[in-house]
Amino acid sequence: MKQLIIVGTAREGSKTGLVADAVREEFSEGNDVKVFDLKDREVPSMERMLQHDENPPEDVKEFAELVNWCEMLTLISPEYNHSYPGVLKNCLDYLYSEYGGKAFSYVTVSGGGFGGVRSQSHLHDLTLALGGRPGPSLHVSRVGDHFSEEKVSEEYIDRIKTFRDNCREFL
Repeated sequence: MKQLIIVGTAREGSKTGLVADAVREEFSEGNDVKVFDLKDREVPSMERMLQHDENPPEDVKEFAELVNWCEMLTLISPEYNHSYPGVLKNCLDYLYSEYGGKAFSYVTVSGGGFGGVRSQSHLHDLTLALGGRPGPSLHVSRVGDHFSEEKVSEEYIDRIKTFRDNCREFL
């Protein structure tokens, strides 16, 4: 499986990156995985969709190439104010036809007990509007209790493996 993981926050110190690292590591076994981390990219506020831009930003061109390359996009996003971050929406808005029929999966992250279910719901709706196929999801609750630089809890290692298997079956 060719999988593109999009880390959907630019916030420094966000634990979402720790979750993305664990997902990438698990998905790397037997898959071709690439990561597009918005914290490390220059994706300016969208003025024109890529298809209408004569001189698009380099990172946006690379994003489009990765979307065309992959079989599944995995959106890893924290929940901010009951939704996903604006930087993720901005990045996704640059493209449209490239998403047609693509499989999407979701990992949503929160410090509280709901695991980003509201952001996942919004991402699901966005995926449908983009012409993608909504797929499996993983909700990460109390991220600070389960993910650190040193380790990932066994509970979430098992959940990530199940999520990986569900993604493979979805394709």
